[in-house]
Amino acid sequence: MNVSLLDRRGTRAAQDAADGVDPRIAARRASVRGERLRRWRRVAAAVLVVAVAFASLWFVSRSPLFDIDQIRVVGISRIQIDEVLATSGLTVGDPLISVDTGAVARRLEQQPWILTAEVGRDINGVVSITIVERIAIAWIDDGLGGHTLVDAAGVELGLVGPEDVALPQVVGMGKGSLELASILPPGVRSRTTLVEQADDVLRLHLRPQGTVEFGPATDLSAKVASLVTVMGQVDQQDLCTIRVITPDTPVVTRTPICG
Repeated sequence: MNVSLLDRRGTRAAQDAADGVDPRIAARRASVRGERLRRWRRVAAAVLVVAVAFASLWFVSRSPLFDIDQIRVVGISRIQIDEVLATSGLTVGDPLISVDTGAVARRLEQQPWILTAEVGRDINGVVSITIVERIAIAWIDDGLGGHTLVDAAGVELGLVGPEDVALPQVVGMGKGSLELASILPPGVRSRTTLVEQADDVLRLHLRPQGTVEFGPATDLSAKVASLVTVMGQVDQQDLCTIRVITPDTPVVTRTPICG
C-alpha cells in the first residue's frame, strides 16, 4: 500500500513538473493531500472504535452474565412484595444494564403506602429495593360506608385492616387534628375513639367515656404531655371532661356535674 501511495505521489509530482507548476506549490499540494489522507484515517479509526464500543455494549446487554439474578426488597410490612415487584416493573432475567434506578424509585413512590424508595444494582446481578413505608395514625369515613387509613400528612393509604383496630377516627380532618393524632402516645391512643376538629377547636373522645378539650391547635405537645400526667395521676372513674387548654393548669370534671 505504501508503494502504491508513493507511486501516486510520484505521478502527481511528475505531472505537476510537466505542467510547469512551481515546485513549492507542488509540495504544498502534496502536503494538503497527505493531511487529508491522515484526517480520513483518523475519522475512520474513530468510527471503528465507536462501532466496537456499541457492539460490546450490545453484547453485554444481552449476555445472561449481566441479567438480573435477584431482586431484594426490604422495609415493607403493610404492602406485599408482589405489589412492590409489579410496580417496579422489574423481572428476574431482565438486562441489568437497562435498569433505570431513578425511574423505578419514582414509580414505587407513587404507591400510597410508600413514603420513599431507594433502588440500587450491583455487578453480581442483584437489584436492591429499600422501602420506607408511611405510618397510619387514624382513619376517616370515606362517605361510602368504608373506613380509610390516613397518615400524618393526610395521605389516604387504604382500607382499615384487623391490625388497625386501635387507631382513632378523625372527624374534621385538618392540620391540627392530624398533628394531634400523630403525637398521641400509645397509652392515650388506645383509649381514644375519635379526634375531632371543629372551628379550630380540638377534642378527643375517650373510651369508655369522657372527652379531652384541647382548645385551639397550639402548643399540642405541651397539652398532650399535660394529658398524660393527668391520666396517670387522677382517678378516671365517672370521668366527664379533662381540659388541657392551658396545659399548666389542667381541669378535670366528673359526672353528674359534667359541663
